[in-house]
Amino acid sequence: MQTLKELLTEIRLHGFSENLEEAINRHPQEREAIIQVLMSLAEAERSSRRERNVQYRIREAKFGQIQTPETFDFGFNPSTLKIKNRYLKLLEADISQQGLSVLFVGTSGLGKTHLARALGWSLCQKGRRVRFTTLSSMALDLLTAEATGALKKAMLEYTNPALLILDEIGYMVLREPESNLVFQILSQRYEARRSTAVTTNKPFGEWNQTFHNDAMAHAVIDRLAERSEVFHLEGKSYRETHRQRLKP
Repeated sequence: MQTLKELLTEIRLHGFSENLEEAINRHPQEREAIIQVLMSLAEAERSSRRERNVQYRIREAKFGQIQTPETFDFGFNPSTLKIKNRYLKLLEADISQQGLSVLFVGTSGLGKTHLARALGWSLCQKGRRVRFTTLSSMALDLLTAEATGALKKAMLEYTNPALLILDEIGYMVLREPESNLVFQILSQRYEARRSTAVTTNKPFGEWNQTFHNDAMAHAVIDRLAERSEVFHLEGKSYRETHRQRLKP
């Protein structure tokens, strides 16, 4: 009975839980059978709610496409095989509770975005809020929001999630207004100890080519790297190799 009450409370059927014992006591001979049926129904409802929540979190994340840890080929090259165990251990932990950031560094085609999306997907399975975006999309969104007086709302979209995945740092050069807005997002997430994952094709020493100046680039790197796991990927492009395999 106590376990059933706790389960009903967990799925927020408080009135049901409070009146349960009185109702069951009216049928003493069927008491155990009634409890077993109600347990089965309550567990099914809990499972259904969890699955709906996970699917909602995945839609809310705006991944673009779903990529999971199981679909990543760690054996593709030595650098991905080298990071496999450390990456999988990271998935087991809830990085959002630790405020841990994750940096994927390497040239194009090595699976950085796949690994970042898979990390976000795994957090969605835990019911955590995730947001995926490219640096260019976020910068444009913030700039547009500032021009239309909707900056506060736009900022919350990127500062509130338990994990922000910022893809493709290094593929565009930010002007001063864009750099300042992006820095505000990363700084607020750092202060709130919220996790950020980034993918970049540039070593940290070249981030001044993306952000407006050396000081801004250094400040961004400091905030991301202080509490972080860094994964360096190198070698042949997976996409290029895959295309070669498809040629007749």
